[in-house]
Amino acid sequence: MQQDTETQGPLHCPRDHKELKTRSYEAEIEIDECLVCGGIWLDQGELEAIQKTVERDYKREISDPVDTISEGNESARQRAREGIRCPKCDAEMVTKPYGYGSQIVIDVCPSACGVWLDHGELEALEQHFERSQQDYVMPLRLRLWAAVHKVLHRR
Repeated sequence: MQQDTETQGPLHCPRDHKELKTRSYEAEIEIDECLVCGGIWLDQGELEAIQKTVERDYKREISDPVDTISEGNESARQRAREGIRCPKCDAEMVTKPYGYGSQIVIDVCPSACGVWLDHGELEALEQHFERSQQDYVMPLRLRLWAAVHKVLHRR
């Protein structure tokens, strides 16, 4: 069960314990951000609300191929980090990759208070959302390679 932040006082960063500052994000969703480490606390449902809005344009960023090796290394590094506690209910948060096909690791409150996103993860998730919404068109060079490969291996 979520606790009311007004009765519990200000939220604190689970990484460096500094007070989180509330600010307005896309679609006027209020997020809580650590001004020291750049991490973001999203209450239950806020990540999904951000996912539904498209206010930032990531077309340029998502046009580049995904570097799966770097993403895999970063995912392993994130999983090896020391666990953190929920800023709302103090439960130990669960570290896991977000969604299917993403190597973005987030920290989730087991009591469903919300999620903690380390610096840069919100933007990475937004790019992942936008990329997954696109109709994938295979680049011409890959289509040509596939056609040549198919012809050569018919024998």
